[in-house]
Amino acid sequence: MSEQKTYFSSKIQEIQATPNGGIVMSSDTIFKVTTKDNLYSLHPFFESLKVELEVETNFDKSLAFPCVQLDIQGKEAICDITIKKERGYLAVLLFDYTQHYAHLHEAAQEKKSALLNEREFQLKAEHEEEKKQYLTFMRKRIDENIVSELDQIAKNLEKLKNITENSEQLSILGDIESSFENFQLKANQIREELDFDFD
Repeated sequence: MSEQKTYFSSKIQEIQATPNGGIVMSSDTIFKVTTKDNLYSLHPFFESLKVELEVETNFDKSLAFPCVQLDIQGKEAICDITIKKERGYLAVLLFDYTQHYAHLHEAAQEKKSALLNEREFQLKAEHEEEKKQYLTFMRKRIDENIVSELDQIAKNLEKLKNITENSEQLSILGDIESSFENFQLKANQIREELDFDFD
């Protein structure tokens, strides 16, 4: 039981101050604060509350602020802060949750990394699917528009060869046939390059 008391007392600091910020007392468990210090000059967080805390209204009101990153006289801590306002008196409680918030930050980073990895995987899968669809479309277009046309041209060239007797015409047909075969070979190579297994 006494160990718990020591643990919690080392994580909680009480500062008592006047509404104008004069420090009356500090337990100094987290930050070293003297009666020469002013609450509003300790950190911009307290300075931002100056108008609210100095005004002589809203007594017996408590203000609570979670996860405030403080740097007071070179020491850093992440604290939950409770400020109780009474007539002529301010009680400030600092709860040091630095380790707790650090672990939450690490967990949030791990979650972000996992989400980014999952999104990267999804984008790669989507890209592969789009690529597959595009290549399937291109193969179909080559098959329907180029390969089938080339097959028809090859048949017509064969017919011409069979009915042509003139040697000059046969020579021209041979040149056309040679060019045609080169073109057909290139079209088939393109078709083969598009024809691969995605799995």
